[in-house]
Amino acid sequence: MLTKQTIKQQMIDDISQMIIIGTLKKGDFLPSIRTMGTRYKVSRGTVLLVYKTLESLGYIQGHERSGYLVTGGFLPAASESKPVRNPSVATEKYPEEKKKTLEFSQWLGCSNRVQLPKHFIRRWFEESGTLSHPTNGELSDKNDQSLKKNLCRFIRISRGVTLQPEHLFLLPGLQEALLLIAKSIAVIRQQPVLLIEDPCPPNIRELFECLDFTVIPIGVDSEGIRVEDFPDSGADLIFTSPAHQFPMAIPLGESRRKMLNEWASRHDSLIIENDSFAMLGFGQSVIPTLSHRYPNPRIIYLTQLSELTGSGMNVSCIVAPQPLMQPLRTLAPLLVSDIHPLTRSLLSAFLESSRFMKYLTSSMQSRRQKAALALGGLQYLPEPCCHGQENASFYTFHADINELPEGLLDRYFFPVNLFRHPSRAGMYSNNTLVYPFGLLSCNEIEKINYQLRLSQQRSVTAG
Repeated sequence: MLTKQTIKQQMIDDISQMIIIGTLKKGDFLPSIRTMGTRYKVSRGTVLLVYKTLESLGYIQGHERSGYLVTGGFLPAASESKPVRNPSVATEKYPEEKKKTLEFSQWLGCSNRVQLPKHFIRRWFEESGTLSHPTNGELSDKNDQSLKKNLCRFIRISRGVTLQPEHLFLLPGLQEALLLIAKSIAVIRQQPVLLIEDPCPPNIRELFECLDFTVIPIGVDSEGIRVEDFPDSGADLIFTSPAHQFPMAIPLGESRRKMLNEWASRHDSLIIENDSFAMLGFGQSVIPTLSHRYPNPRIIYLTQLSELTGSGMNVSCIVAPQPLMQPLRTLAPLLVSDIHPLTRSLLSAFLESSRFMKYLTSSMQSRRQKAALALGGLQYLPEPCCHGQENASFYTFHADINELPEGLLDRYFFPVNLFRHPSRAGMYSNNTLVYPFGLLSCNEIEKINYQLRLSQQRSVTAG
């Protein structure tokens, strides 16, 4: 068991290392003392000692009412300096476009499909002053490199994974990424076979089936995908979500991870590691990825930003083994549309901003608050047997669907059988449900809790 002094030193080492290598940049705000205490499971006093130590070393500086700001540890490149812009020039030259820009920023800030802070969106549009973005190749490449660099930083902070910008493929969404992967696999493997965890989102399974893959569903239990059920004949591809399996809300156990890697190596199989449901993490409670560094010769790392940014401002990324790189490069222009320049620029600016760390920890706090509310409501059900992690956006639980309050089923609670392969759905009852509370507001969850509590009270009275 780690001592208080050991954890304190670990926190100092973690933060100083992220500052030294540039993961945390000069001008970034560190998470609040309360948040860091929660993440590392230590008192606020311990966190304050850590911050004071880092401040005495010159890494950070405290600001009253604002928090602690990164001040040193590395020197930014000269090319990162930004010219001072005179806003009056743009306003005088493009008054009509300025008006349209502000109107668009207001619409974007109010969209329920975009989760970026409204004040950041407005400020960014005001400073950029235009909806028009030059489309020449040189600027597009520069914007792409900037976004890739900032994505690597975010994934390093959130998942503890080391990536290099040149290894990232950026795409507009998860389904586009899977299409590109499937087509690229079909180039290097004939009559490909896919092993896919079951249950899983039907659109993933159906995409591979439409592309003439032989799709074999593999069951999921309390330790994740059942590697022991993999066929002796082997497979070309394995799809799994080892950190947060959807919809069962179960992480892949350590022994299964080892079995998975050994099986893939033995049968010359590639693993698609879907990390999309685990992007809101930081600190000791993060469930690790299959590898700490990518590219990995056996793993296609796949994730997206929708948990952080919302579906309306989403970007997905792939990091693939070297043999798959050439098919990906060849097929990408033919199969996938470009990410909109506005999305590239706005996301890159957001991930690079000094307030990003505070927003990330605020999003995590909001997620934990929703998780606690949702779990509290499920306790009104008789023996709900919940599964799920506080960093994920959903729980799985057991309940008699005939006893649920009217209006909750198929609106807030969904039978897991909806996500099972048709050949396997009949093997299970409809009493296992998934609750995607991350898509709801706290007020909506509280209303659901009220209905569950009322239903329990009526059952007690009737009994």
